[in-house]
Amino acid sequence: MHTGIYAMKFCKKSAIFLKILISSMINIIMTHSNPLQKFYRQPALYISLPTQGKWYNTKQVSLNASKELAVYSMTARDDVLLNTPDAMLNGESLKNVIMNCVPDVHDVSALTLPDLESIFVAMKVATNNGVWDISKTCPKCNTVCTYEMHCQQILDQQSYIDESDCSVTLDNGLVVNVRPYNYAQRSLFMQRQFEEERAMKQYNAANPETNDFTKAGVMAQAVDRISSITFRLVAESIVSVELPGEEPVTKSEYIDDWLQNISSVQANLVIEAVEKLNLCGPKKTLDVVCTECSHEWTDPVSYDPISFFAKRS
Repeated sequence: MHTGIYAMKFCKKSAIFLKILISSMINIIMTHSNPLQKFYRQPALYISLPTQGKWYNTKQVSLNASKELAVYSMTARDDVLLNTPDAMLNGESLKNVIMNCVPDVHDVSALTLPDLESIFVAMKVATNNGVWDISKTCPKCNTVCTYEMHCQQILDQQSYIDESDCSVTLDNGLVVNVRPYNYAQRSLFMQRQFEEERAMKQYNAANPETNDFTKAGVMAQAVDRISSITFRLVAESIVSVELPGEEPVTKSEYIDDWLQNISSVQANLVIEAVEKLNLCGPKKTLDVVCTECSHEWTDPVSYDPISFFAKRS
């Protein structure tokens, strides 16, 4: 009996002591908080994502009640990292910059490319008033023209993914649910772009005396490499395949094997559906007028962070 009473008294004293300890720790923290904290960065703008968060859970991205993300300006450290190519080759450095500017993104690897590009543009708006100098070479007179782009306007005109574009029905009744490429696929996507550019350079730089058969062989090898990468990217972008009257297939190895063994018509429908989603977000082309000869043409726009955030000399 006495033992129980003593135990109860000990527990009460321990609880009181714990409360006092916690209260003291809070007071210490409050006393030693940085007086400059109220001058820290605040959100510079809020953006709606092109995907509107369709493929994210709360452990990956936290959207507010309006389905928007707060974007902060870059710090001096972020700016240095984005302008150091060697540091940018490390994907972790770019992830850290994104999470520092958009703290409600908890898993950068899950971000889709349209959302990622939208975030890059918003970071530019938040940091230096959104002015972006872009250079294009006129295909007619070879003049290098520089244009001033306003990133807020790019954000205002970005396109959003429609629910109807997230699936494609094949002639055999299968429904393929797709999503855009994500950050984790970014390196593979960049490799495909590199292969495409290299193939074109090799073809264009080929000796004029080289026969067409040799040129065709070079291009065939390049096409084989590019198609292999494309199929990997598309397979990873298939969320599920719905079978009539059966459970949807979500296992990646089954989907990859299936994609390699369907008709070219069916495969192209799936590829086109994924590519259409990738084109959402900030506009991927620019209508250009040469400042020298007034020639008009349309040129691709890249939001790759290494060139997009680079400071002009």
